[in-house]
Amino acid sequence: MVSNPQTDEEGRLGALYRHGIPGVDLGEAVDRIIKIAMASTGAPIAGVSVIERDKQSFLAVRGMDDAPIPREDAICDQTVAAAKPMIVEDLAADPRFAGTPLVTGAVGAKAYLGVPLTTADGYALGTLFVIDTKPRAFTEDQMTILINLANLAMAQMASRQPESFDYLTGALTRRRFQLDVEREYERAVRYERPAALIFVDIDGFAEINKAVGPEIADEVLKAVANRCMEAIRSPDSFGRVAGEEFGLLLPETMAYEASQCAERLREIISKLRFRTESGVLSITASLGVAPLSPAIRSAMDWFAQADVALYAAKRAGRNCVSFAPVSAEDEATLTGDDLPPPDIGLPKLH
Repeated sequence: MVSNPQTDEEGRLGALYRHGIPGVDLGEAVDRIIKIAMASTGAPIAGVSVIERDKQSFLAVRGMDDAPIPREDAICDQTVAAAKPMIVEDLAADPRFAGTPLVTGAVGAKAYLGVPLTTADGYALGTLFVIDTKPRAFTEDQMTILINLANLAMAQMASRQPESFDYLTGALTRRRFQLDVEREYERAVRYERPAALIFVDIDGFAEINKAVGPEIADEVLKAVANRCMEAIRSPDSFGRVAGEEFGLLLPETMAYEASQCAERLREIISKLRFRTESGVLSITASLGVAPLSPAIRSAMDWFAQADVALYAAKRAGRNCVSFAPVSAEDEATLTGDDLPPPDIGLPKLH
């Protein structure tokens, strides 16, 4: 079975991440594209937006506020779902959109033309759209112009796509993640700041792959990566460090905060469900936490400590969080919030 980009939501979200979204700076080129879209259609509002899991975010917009819109209220979500251009001549007369805030609120949207921003592998990430404040028709020529402009906007996004993103999951590659860890190690040691490293490993992934096949296994990887990236902060780094193993770098994070983050991720992953030909598949993950400490002498040593913690979680029964062992040097220098909680490492009982 080959994934269908129109129904593979986790793959679509992964494609967003590998294009650096959220957080990408598209520069002046996309603003010029919006201006051309407005001039060619005579519409007072235009923008480039992306559809995330729960909201529509604007990469650039003119004529309206750029605050995110809940996905259920986003007109552009219909364009993304269809993965083809959409014209609505009178939004207020269309039951799909008549009650949405863009129509009933201050924007007063009445007519819409949207074109999907589609990746080379078929995922619709968002839209280039124009909105008018009065009902109207859009011509075929105007649609053609927007299609061409959308292609230019997508090319702009692709040209800024960092090579350091894993193509399947959208997480950072191992090399890029290691560089982030090295930089954070140097920074944290120099300024004596807290930080933590967490490794996440999907339990029994080889058996999952064998039982349900590589397509479903890929869906598992994409879903785990997406859920983790949606749960972390903007300064954090999340990378794919091995086949089914991910790493999370937490700057400015104490040991107890890292344990809370790890437990939250463990719970999020344990709630994922996947439909297969054999029934519903549930998964779990083991997590290893390595707070930065005086005993850690290098970024490579930090990686090794996270690995030790991860394997401790595996030995403890999986589906749990374990800490790297505290050295005698750490015991002498760390106190309070710097030390891992004493009960971390025990398997969670359900």
